[in-house]
Amino acid sequence: MLGPSNRLTRESIETGRSQRSVYKELTAAATLVPGDSVVHVTANTATDDWALTLPAVGEAAGMVVTIRATIANSKTVEVQDQDDSVGWTNIDLDTDADYVVLYCDGVYWHTITDGVA
Repeated sequence: MLGPSNRLTRESIETGRSQRSVYKELTAAATLVPGDSVVHVTANTATDDWALTLPAVGEAAGMVVTIRATIANSKTVEVQDQDDSVGWTNIDLDTDADYVVLYCDGVYWHTITDGVA
């Protein structure tokens, strides 16, 4: 039986995803799926501006996601919902080292903390 101390292993079994697959390295428009919990996004001259879409709130209930940005040359990564989170406002990551930690309760995406300059 898997107890609280085996949380990562238990989550891997329950979601069918490797523990390593929770980390995403993105350089182009993408939509996250439940389980993508640590995301590094890059926008620069080679990648241009783009949008990162969060999972649907109904599917992401209980999810926490951390998004960290590497930004250069006045580019932007816009974090957006699927037009299903009540009161959502898109978040622009437009400065190197910007970050945001979000939590989904099944109705809202809540900003836990952000380091958006």
